[in-house]
Amino acid sequence: MKIIRFHRWLGRSITVLLLFVLLSASVQAAALGERFERTLGGSAVPEILKQYGGEYILPIGQRMWVGEVFRRLAEVTERGDVEYTLTVLNSSELNAFALPGGYVFITRGLVSAIGRDEAKLAGVLGHEIAHIEKKHGVNAVLRQMGLAVLLEVGVMALDLASADLLRVASATLLQLISLGWGREAEYEADLVGQALAVNAGFDGVGAVTLLDDLFAMNSEDLPMKIFRTHPDTKNRRERLEKALASFWSSPVVVEDEDVVERLNVGRNSKQTRRNDPNGRYSVLVPEEGAGLHVFDLQTGQSRTWLQDVNVFDFAWSTQGEYIAVLVDEGSQGQLWIGDRWGGEKKSLSISGQTIIDMCWSPKGDQLAILVDGSEGRQVMVTYLHANILLPVGGEFTGTGSLWLDTGLYFVYEDKWYHTSAPKVLPVIVQNPVPQVLQRQRVLSPTVIKEGNTIRLTRPALTLP
Repeated sequence: MKIIRFHRWLGRSITVLLLFVLLSASVQAAALGERFERTLGGSAVPEILKQYGGEYILPIGQRMWVGEVFRRLAEVTERGDVEYTLTVLNSSELNAFALPGGYVFITRGLVSAIGRDEAKLAGVLGHEIAHIEKKHGVNAVLRQMGLAVLLEVGVMALDLASADLLRVASATLLQLISLGWGREAEYEADLVGQALAVNAGFDGVGAVTLLDDLFAMNSEDLPMKIFRTHPDTKNRRERLEKALASFWSSPVVVEDEDVVERLNVGRNSKQTRRNDPNGRYSVLVPEEGAGLHVFDLQTGQSRTWLQDVNVFDFAWSTQGEYIAVLVDEGSQGQLWIGDRWGGEKKSLSISGQTIIDMCWSPKGDQLAILVDGSEGRQVMVTYLHANILLPVGGEFTGTGSLWLDTGLYFVYEDKWYHTSAPKVLPVIVQNPVPQVLQRQRVLSPTVIKEGNTIRLTRPALTLP
């Protein structure tokens, strides 16, 4: 009996010991892998700086702005073992890439092309950070060297600190940078980077509009590696556009009676959205004929916009910069958007479906539209400055919509539902130029007493 108990105790002890050894080996392997990753990326930095003309120092205001966008993205990453750094390269080429271990690079040419669009900058930097988060670079190097399996089985059997191994890995890394980490890695970095941008308070649409910009550019203006190392731009764009809707909240019924009353009043007041917020134009839809009849209260002149088109509704943006018009183009309703001078900004039509209603977002940069098709009515959102269409109504069909500061509301089966986009926080950078306090000069006249009279001399400028 004692012998049996002893064997049981010995078996359990050996099992616990093996688990402890394996766990210790796993922890040590992870720590060694992290050091190897950082060392590998750092070993390639000098060559990258050499190839791209060294580091470029942006003007202080722009440098602080770019740095704040990067800081917010780095704060929402999941890997606590990585210290992220950003370097602007002195190259007019439009490019950005990342090295294992937290090294992110962007060229001054791409920074200049992005301008002050923080959503696009967050889309680029988020994509590159995602490569590091998912270890795409170091995994690609190990696969290329045939060491990926050894790393998975037990890195303790492999001396990752070997100088010879590091030299070969660094050379492999430099070769792979020009080839990319692979199609699936790029797809994953797109979506993970977009999610990072949204979590950091940026509009996820920036990842989509940046691809639009690159796609619209002349291919001669872009380095060939942008197209060689990344998957088809159209396919990537479709994935990113589809992912945008997933960031919106799921529609929920509105229970607050005060909010419902406000929504009902707003829904029944169509004339409000038809009034020019700047008070210059009086616009009417003619009962007969086509176009929009416009009377300019400033000049006293009348004219017709879209005179060859049947218009059945219109709405001014909240600031009066744009006017959205629903037109009847044959049997299909379309949405046209023009500036306040009657010039066309964009048009939107959906194959096999009719746009029957629209309302502006409070900022005037998006429109909620009601689309009628074979599957019923859908609530969708489109952007003013991008060809994007997002279904945000979930499983519900709508019969009317209204956009307030708290989000988008729509009617389904006589009940109001609410959904909202993720919150976007603007980048705020303190004035980099310090205020210099200057001493003010004080006028101090001299008083001279002469007998019974007092005489004032010309004031002398003195410092306090």
